[in-house]
Amino acid sequence: MPTSTLAAFEFAELLPLGLIAVGAALGSVVRDLVVTQARVRCHRGDLGILLVNLLACAVVGTMPFWSQGNDELFKKVCVLGFAGGLSTWSGLAVEVALAARKRKWGLVTLHLVGALAVALGILAAAGALRSAQERGTESASAAVQAEGHA
Repeated sequence: MPTSTLAAFEFAELLPLGLIAVGAALGSVVRDLVVTQARVRCHRGDLGILLVNLLACAVVGTMPFWSQGNDELFKKVCVLGFAGGLSTWSGLAVEVALAARKRKWGLVTLHLVGALAVALGILAAAGALRSAQERGTESASAAVQAEGHA
């Protein structure tokens, strides 16, 4: 394979990863701005982290509705890149550690219970989606079989 063809092939393979990385960088910058403003204005970085995590969830959750007809790369840049860079579990861990250091046990408990509730909610939603997909596949198979017998 000529060198120029090899270089073009490698570039085409790396372009999606580069775009996802740009989306992640933008999400990280937005996260930092929001959390910093929450610390400065409200003296509560944890509220900024909550806001960015909720915003990231909104981006991921609404993607099927506002990305119809768009290619897979657009979805990956938005979800894996931007929303991935925007959301943070490590920031939440830092806020919990800071609250524990200040002996704000109510806040620590609230964050830990909230994080557990979110994790369980995600698992429940994933299970419900999988169950719905399986029922949809079974219904489609039954319809195809019914047509075959008609």
